Amino acid sequence: MKFALNTVMFIPNIEESLTYAKELGVPLELLPAWHEASFVQFINKNKAALGGLVSSFHEPFYLAGSYPDGLVSEHAAPRGSEDHIRTLAACRKTLEIAAELGAKEMVFHHNNHPFAPNEQPTRTEYAAESLAELNNLAKTYGISILVENAGTIGQNNMLFDETAFIALFANIENDCILDIGHAHANGWNVPRVMSALGDRIKAYHIHDNDGTRDAHLRIGQGTFDWATFQQQYHALTPNARLIFEYSPACNVNIADIRADMASFQ
Repeated sequence: MKFALNTVMFIPNIEESLTYAKELGVPLELLPAWHEASFVQFINKNKAALGGLVSSFHEPFYLAGSYPDGLVSEHAAPRGSEDHIRTLAACRKTLEIAAELGAKEMVFHHNNHPFAPNEQPTRTEYAAESLAELNNLAKTYGISILVENAGTIGQNNMLFDETAFIALFANIENDCILDIGHAHANGWNVPRVMSALGDRIKAYHIHDNDGTRDAHLRIGQGTFDWATFQQQYHALTPNARLIFEYSPACNVNIADIRADMASFQ
């Protein structure tokens, strides 16, 4: 199995991610925070160490501030709007650094902001335009964009339900990163999604919850059926990466992650 660590779990001590990655022998998925001086310093200081150690980047989530009131990126916005301009600029910067560090992929959220039901069609159109724009930009850097099932019902920002998300891949060139926590919080039939998308799934974001709230818990701390997932994983997507994306509140240590990795063997 191929594992990786999303750096969100190390906030605010992102330097620890290097220690964990080297100790566990796994690559990183970097979540940028370009508005934070400490993140920029981390990148500039550790470019040599990060080269070859970063398998992918997540697109920026917070563009200013932090949880829960920070300014969040948004692709489901009109072209030329402040949201569109800020988000595209942050993604461009991410692609530049990703290429410099040798990463091959960047994760894409169609949307992050909550919306009213009657806004869904328009926001879907805006997000599709943004994805096409970002695909063209990413190609100039040699980066592939992986599309994630972002948003949850509880946060009023699920743009695609299970059926619509599956159908999406018949009309786009991108492959998928399936976020297990988001799917579980939205009540999706994860084996069905895995079967439908098959090898279009290149990676998974691994975290748990109670089936209603996107809590980014450690595996086994929520109610997701990991045993069935593992069976389906081996049968359908054995080459997909498993990227642990735990909340910083989990306070995991190296032994915790090693144990979670071992539970997938």
